[in-house]
Amino acid sequence: MRLSRENEQSSGKRRLNVFVDANTIVSGLAFEGNEALLLKLGAIGVCKLVTTRYVIDEVTKVLGAKEFDLGQDEVHNLLSDAYKAVIVREDFKQEDLREHFSRLDDKKDLQVLASYEKLKCDILVTGDRELLKKVAGAKTTRRVLEMLLAETP
Repeated sequence: MRLSRENEQSSGKRRLNVFVDANTIVSGLAFEGNEALLLKLGAIGVCKLVTTRYVIDEVTKVLGAKEFDLGQDEVHNLLSDAYKAVIVREDFKQEDLREHFSRLDDKKDLQVLASYEKLKCDILVTGDRELLKKVAGAKTTRRVLEMLLAETP
């Protein structure tokens, strides 16, 4: 199976726009597994991974936490890897979040929901239970990988 930007472009298929939240990015940077594979697929252009500054700020905070025991240079290097795989868009304004306010109990996820919808992404990749339950396009990383790899010749 050959995964490359040239393969996608020559096939004439449109790449999926996939919004990734903080837990997906952190897992992909810090551990081997499905999330790391998704970031690699984004880096080579099998799909278009998208997120926002808000999410990247959360990733930075989590990677800098004591649990990861990473130095500032290590965090910087991991974030550099994220930027190779993910397109980072600007955050949406508070007034853009208001229309979504009643849809989620966890208000910290409003920026993720609004961004996913306003950026017109095809899929929201998350491990967050509330988003998976309440957002029609929300899927686990495993499910998205199954979809992407089924489309790859």
